[in-house]
Amino acid sequence: MEAWNEAWKTKEGRSHWLEPDPFIVSNLSCLKKDGVTKVLDLGFGIGRHAILFAKKGFDVYGIDPSTSGLEFARKWSEKERVTLQFLTAEMSQLPFADAIFDLIIAWNVIYHGTKKTIHRTVREIKRCLKKEGYLLCTLISTKHKKYGLGKEIEKDTFVIDEEKEKGHPHHYFNEAEIEHYLKGFSHKKCEDIEQFYSGCFHWYILTRLTSKS
Repeated sequence: MEAWNEAWKTKEGRSHWLEPDPFIVSNLSCLKKDGVTKVLDLGFGIGRHAILFAKKGFDVYGIDPSTSGLEFARKWSEKERVTLQFLTAEMSQLPFADAIFDLIIAWNVIYHGTKKTIHRTVREIKRCLKKEGYLLCTLISTKHKKYGLGKEIEKDTFVIDEEKEKGHPHHYFNEAEIEHYLKGFSHKKCEDIEQFYSGCFHWYILTRLTSKS
């Protein structure tokens, strides 16, 4: 994740990651009405969603491996006068007790890894979510224009060495794989839509944990 650590140091690198995603904003009030109070932003980047939820009165925690992102997020939270619990940690090893979060946000995070890493991350999400807790996440789609580019290190997992995330795998999902990896969740919304530019397809998912198994 060194590429992201470097990106968060510059104004240009942070420019696309300052505004909360409209999908998350659109679901915030419903989540609050349903009793969600304790939130984990898994891979918070520079803090856009964590700060959004904190400003709305949620108890917010965040993890990210980037030290520069953590530094920026802390300064931003101080400016906004909100309290957040930020830590540097990996998504597949969450430093939290079992069943403590009502909601986990994993926006543009889970698919950055091999199948083994993704399975471990989902297990950790399940472990830390309360029963009936929510997951808001994106998964990169097999409809994405970059699907198939680079070196395929395992089925549907590619590394493009020429890009800024050099050497970092991206695993692409179809609908069947979503059901496989998110077994035990009941989806409220699952849409395959373009994110930043034409052909940049990601699955936008709001789902609820119904089974820990």
